[in-house]
Amino acid sequence: MRVGKSSDTSTLTWVGALSDELLPVFEKMEQHYAVCEIELFFVFRCLPDTYERNSRVRYAKAENVLYFDIVTSEDEYKTLTKNRQRYELSHAFYAFFRGKLKKYKVQGLDYNQFMSDIKHWLQEIGWLQTELESYMTDT
Repeated sequence: MRVGKSSDTSTLTWVGALSDELLPVFEKMEQHYAVCEIELFFVFRCLPDTYERNSRVRYAKAENVLYFDIVTSEDEYKTLTKNRQRYELSHAFYAFFRGKLKKYKVQGLDYNQFMSDIKHWLQEIGWLQTELESYMTDT
């Protein structure tokens, strides 16, 4: 498994920087699931609502790449603290990824174990906190 990411965000939010926090998780995915011959590529977008973009997944068969295009609302996020944005982004990322990946059959991947590992690794980096925890250290 190979994992990559990019972002398309303005400086009005922390989404680009927050998506960088996933790099250790992506490294663990590559190490623990090296036998899975697929690439997962995530694009984090924080765009104005007027763009009317939605999150989506695309599979490029020729390259064997699943592209996860995760779109959040710049209009909403720019009013939130960094920790609140982390809370919202982490839950949006996990729910979207979990729901969409389930639709694809990745050879050599035990979906349930994989998602359990992902959840654990996300929690290790401070993602997927409970709502109460996310407000205790707002910046």
